[in-house]
Amino acid sequence: MSVAEALEAGGINPFPSSNKRQAIQEALQRLIVTGRLEPGTPLVETQLAAEFGSSQAPVREALMKLEEAGLVVRNGYRGTVVATTSMDEAREMVAVRLRLETSGARRAVAGFDREMRDRLAGLIAEMEAAAGSEDLFALTELDRAFHLAIFERAELPSLEPILTRCFLHVHRAALTNPARARSLLQSARWHWPIVEALDSGCPDRAAAALAEHVNNVIEGMPPLAGGLPE
Repeated sequence: MSVAEALEAGGINPFPSSNKRQAIQEALQRLIVTGRLEPGTPLVETQLAAEFGSSQAPVREALMKLEEAGLVVRNGYRGTVVATTSMDEAREMVAVRLRLETSGARRAVAGFDREMRDRLAGLIAEMEAAAGSEDLFALTELDRAFHLAIFERAELPSLEPILTRCFLHVHRAALTNPARARSLLQSARWHWPIVEALDSGCPDRAAAALAEHVNNVIEGMPPLAGGLPE
C-alpha cells in the first residue's frame, strides 16, 4: 500500500496546516505502527511533500525523527524505507521494558500523590474515550503517556528515551499481531490496578501490578527465550 492509499484508508488529513513537521511525523508514525505501511515501503521526500501539501524540509525533518525512533531507515541516495520489525526484537524490548518499569514503579511510590493520581485517572478516561471511538493508535499513545508519567516520578531521566522506544516497538508488534484480540475498553481499564497499587504505598505491590500489566500486553506473543526477568 502506498502512502497516499494508506492516508486515505486511515482517514488521515494529508494537508497539515499548523506544525507541518509534527503533523507529518505523527501521520506517518500512525501508519507505520498500525501496519498500514508495511516494512520496506519506500518513503520518497518529493512524493510525501506533494501528498502532505508541504515543502520537502518538514518532510525531511519528520523522517529524521522517525529514524531516531527506529521506524524508518534512511539510506542516503538509496532513499528511505519503512524499517523492518520482528517479534524477536519486540520480545527483547518487552524484557527491557519490564525491568525498567518495575524498578521505576518501586521508586515512583514515594512521590505518588493526589495530583499524580488525578493525572493518571484523566489519562485512563482518555483511553476509554479512544477505545469507544475504536482509535487503537490513540489508545497506544495515551498508554505510553500513562506509563511515562509514572516513570517520570522514578527520577531516572536518562532511561526515559530507552523506555519510550520500547513502548513504540512493542505497540507496533502488538497492533500487527493477528493472534491479539481483546476488548479495547478492557485494555484501557487494565491500567486501574496500577494506580491502586501505587496508591497503596507498597513498592512490591506497585512492581507486581506493572509486571502483570506488561504480561497482559504481550498476551499472544511467542514467549521470550529464558522467560521474562523477575
